[in-house]
Amino acid sequence: MTSNDSARGTLGIGEDGTFRIHFERHLPYRPDRVWAWLTEPDLLQQWLPGCRIEPEVGSAVRYDFGEEGSATGTVTTVEPPTADGAGRLIHGWVWEGVPESEVVWELVPTDGGTLLTLTHREVLPEPAAEFAVGWHVMLDALTLAADGSPEPVESAWANLEQVAAYYAS
Repeated sequence: MTSNDSARGTLGIGEDGTFRIHFERHLPYRPDRVWAWLTEPDLLQQWLPGCRIEPEVGSAVRYDFGEEGSATGTVTTVEPPTADGAGRLIHGWVWEGVPESEVVWELVPTDGGTLLTLTHREVLPEPAAEFAVGWHVMLDALTLAADGSPEPVESAWANLEQVAAYYAS
């Protein structure tokens, strides 16, 4: 698990009273490689099994967490990394019993690789902390998978209680 403060997401409240979950992760890979980890099915399954994100406007998104539930949505923006490396992917997020919100993935080139920013916006207060814990663990799994670690999903989720305590403090 990433235990340093830079891996921790932030929760903010907008003027409308909804929460915004925000993460920034520095990955030592080019933006096009990070984009592939977000959008290519074989790579995506290595860190987020049960998830489907097709990088095409109007395509369906599905996050399947088994007994925990699932989220669905529609891709609204697809901007693959350009020659300068910047890229963006936006999709809806619908979790049962929770109003629709939006997930924004942004990739910006850095000297050492890519700044991956994930923002989940327009989230109600009650599920915001739980969603933040989930995103934290999923981003840990992405980092582990991209680094070639064996069993990145199991390794990341094994730290769920520790991550949850981190956000409870």
